[in-house]
Amino acid sequence: MTDVRFESETLAVSGGFDESSDAEETPVDDRSMSAEDLPCAAELTFEEKLAALNRTVMRHPLNREILYKTLAFCETERPLREAEDFIAALPQFNLATQNQYYLLTSLVKAHGLELVERDEAGEPVTAVQKEGLTEDEVDDLVAAISFKTTEAGAYFVEYNRPQARLVDLLGLDPGRADTYRELLEYVAGQARPYRDIEVFLDGRPALQTVIDGRAETMQPSVFVDKLERAGALVWKDGWTLTEEGREFLEELKVDGQA
Repeated sequence: MTDVRFESETLAVSGGFDESSDAEETPVDDRSMSAEDLPCAAELTFEEKLAALNRTVMRHPLNREILYKTLAFCETERPLREAEDFIAALPQFNLATQNQYYLLTSLVKAHGLELVERDEAGEPVTAVQKEGLTEDEVDDLVAAISFKTTEAGAYFVEYNRPQARLVDLLGLDPGRADTYRELLEYVAGQARPYRDIEVFLDGRPALQTVIDGRAETMQPSVFVDKLERAGALVWKDGWTLTEEGREFLEELKVDGQA
């Protein structure tokens, strides 16, 4: 099975966040898309759909968590307006590179969401019903569109639950696990500007690493980025815990690990 866990990005030791995109994005708001405009999912294997979805979600760091949360939200079918309002209310949307409709349709094209067309009675509109109709007649037939997470999308959501990502993060880097936990506690009480986090982590052995045989000092932004990627941190006028991050920290306390 294709590994679709949120993979790590390589960050420069002296840099900050790597927010580069591997593809140009052009803002669009074309609401004329129909089910017939979409790629044929039947021609792809489940693994190919997962790979396409993973590429889309991971393409741009600023959109990554929005796309994940949208997949989770649409596990129950959501009308267009409801889905757009949900995305707009996410704190991560303040830094998004695209509008809500573009983000939704990018997930449709990547086989993570199904675009559902319904008539005035709320019944699904099929391709057979559209046969022989003009474009205007099709527009009259389709009264509303909604979005529903596909099987591939649901698998991706479950595989990338923030708790699973956090367990992976601490398990794959046990030498820095205590530092990650302490940083979670530090931002739990109040939102912290990055400068405060720099001071909090300054001088810790966990910042030391070896690159090409040379001792180097990592930037604290590496820790912030990895916790953000794991779904534990979000920027709200400072770095603070997400709901999932807070739940994870509480579980650590119950287990005596924090």
